[in-house]
Amino acid sequence: MVERLISSVQNQQIKELKKLFTRKGRKKAGQYLLEGPHLVEMAVKADAEIQMIYYVPESSHQNVMQVQALKADLPLTQVTPEVAKALSQTDHHQDIFAVANIPQAKSLDIDHLSKGLLILDQVQDPGNLGTLIRTADAFGYQDVLLGLGTVDLYNDKVLRSMQGSHFAVNTYEVDLVEVIPQLQEAGYFITTTELNNQAKASNAFDLKAKGKWALVMGNEGNGVSQTTSQLADAALYIPMSGSAESLNVAVAGAIVMYQFPIQD
Repeated sequence: MVERLISSVQNQQIKELKKLFTRKGRKKAGQYLLEGPHLVEMAVKADAEIQMIYYVPESSHQNVMQVQALKADLPLTQVTPEVAKALSQTDHHQDIFAVANIPQAKSLDIDHLSKGLLILDQVQDPGNLGTLIRTADAFGYQDVLLGLGTVDLYNDKVLRSMQGSHFAVNTYEVDLVEVIPQLQEAGYFITTTELNNQAKASNAFDLKAKGKWALVMGNEGNGVSQTTSQLADAALYIPMSGSAESLNVAVAGAIVMYQFPIQD
């Protein structure tokens, strides 16, 4: 089959693809854009619903051969380097892109959640969200709950930070005020990560003895919301020996997930 070549950034199809740069555009189209050979390959391996792969033949032919080896009937369109640059949201475009359907939102079935959960309360920095989900994947956290006000999962910077972990982790968009009491009724011990008078040192707390637990990470500037904090069963803090007052939320999340990994 002869592949189409798009050589103009004014092409209507390219204009439509650029609408996927925004949350509104992604929601309207029900699609999102992946950039780079690693993410495209991860999408193919995860059997994502890929609508089209766009690539620069001079620089990405080998990458296309690799994904075709995984799935032979992928739809392909060639683009020029100028068009690839227009599709990229980075300073150094990678010359291969995939348009994939956004999966239907999962309904939260508390009875089938894993024993350890990560809950994100209004995490707004894309890099932090992506890193937290990638770290959750690394330490066995299969279910991540995204509270209202959390940045869009399919934001380009989130996707690059996740490095494909969104294909391995279940994510749910929820109202924490409603869901946390339901989790507690189901036996989950809810702990925030914050410094207050009742907070316990994370390295001296046996969270895994609770059987089922959820770690709550808060907003970059304001931390865990007061409402969420009041609903929680406990608060943990990370002991530090230096002069820094706090840690980046993604770093803090990595530390506590490392301390309380989920192991079969």
